[in-house]
Amino acid sequence: MNMHFENDNDFEEFKIELQKRLNVRAIRNINEPSLKPSAVKMILMNKNNEPHVLLTKRSEKVTSHKGQISFPGGTFDKKDGDIIVTAFRETFEEVGIPREKIEFLGRFDDYFSIAGFHVACFIGAIEYPFAYSFSTDEIDDYVEAPLSIFAEKKYDRTEVYNYQGREVTVYFYNYEGHEIWGLTARILTDFGEIIRN
Repeated sequence: MNMHFENDNDFEEFKIELQKRLNVRAIRNINEPSLKPSAVKMILMNKNNEPHVLLTKRSEKVTSHKGQISFPGGTFDKKDGDIIVTAFRETFEEVGIPREKIEFLGRFDDYFSIAGFHVACFIGAIEYPFAYSFSTDEIDDYVEAPLSIFAEKKYDRTEVYNYQGREVTVYFYNYEGHEIWGLTARILTDFGEIIRN
């Protein structure tokens, strides 16, 4: 996929191709009732003529993953009714992007986190620049990172962890002083496969 845009039409073509690829692939589902259902939103934008992804730095006030770089997202609430509603609701609560301002591109894979969450990942796009409105209780900072560093696997290092008897490779990326690792880095690295192939 072309990741260097000459004009806005190139970004539109990028999104159309991405939608096609997301629509035809089989989503990896997780069926583990003991995990807490949650959702994240991967938000893309055309910044500096290439796709970037919005990531947030979690505050020290949140209950889990304090200070870590993550996607907007959070835990499913029964009032949501559907997990995709969770992704849109949490995105609005954390970064102030309303649902109607997000172009929905598709659903990506499901993941589990070592913190006990079943994470559904949804992909969307927004106009750039966007006037975010961050929840200071949940978000300390943010970064708009080039998607290319994940598609090209420009990580700084990897570490192998043993989780429930199996080895898991953890990627560590650094961008503008932010360390992106853990589940966020795993999702972005896997997503990069769609871009490369």
